[in-house]
Amino acid sequence: MTETTDGWTSGRWLRIGAPNLTDLRNFWATGRRITAAELLLYVEADLQLRDDDRILFEEPRFEVAELAVALTQWVGEGTEPDHDFVHDPSSYEETGVIRIIRTDGGWAAGSCFITGTTAAQPWPVVRESIDTFIAVARELTARSLLEVGWSIIETMAALRRGLGVPLREAKPLVVRASGRASEFYAFQDEAWAALKAVPADDDALEFRE
Repeated sequence: MTETTDGWTSGRWLRIGAPNLTDLRNFWATGRRITAAELLLYVEADLQLRDDDRILFEEPRFEVAELAVALTQWVGEGTEPDHDFVHDPSSYEETGVIRIIRTDGGWAAGSCFITGTTAAQPWPVVRESIDTFIAVARELTARSLLEVGWSIIETMAALRRGLGVPLREAKPLVVRASGRASEFYAFQDEAWAALKAVPADDDALEFRE
């Protein structure tokens, strides 16, 4: 992934900008346990769909975690999909807010809000761009939850249940994002055992001691 000079984290097509923590902070203030569906709605950031330096679509406060999950499901195990990607966020009435479609020249990205698309690219290039976006969205999710008040363990559980990130991947990601590695590793055995005991299908994402 590439950090641009204007603060946007870049893949070839999708760029994530500053997070918006308003909804997460408001939810945190309620004291309720967040569900997977709520998490995907409340993790928001500025989003751009670009073709190199050309901005095709730009939206503030876009549900980037929800988009990351949809893209993860679409790419599956990495083989080239046999159908187009059409993303319909929960907060939009429109269909195809983000699209990735097969063309004669490869795959191209677009949106229902614009008439054009990006230049077509071969699948390996598209997959690399998608993987970059998913990685950035996961890290932004972790940083957002930690900043609002979730603990390291709660954030790991949220990534596992809400975004489908395996614990072995969530652990280093969250610890790195927290900047509190020494704090985590001081009690990691106890915390790790407690986290593994939380059922993977528990829809309430917070872990409480």
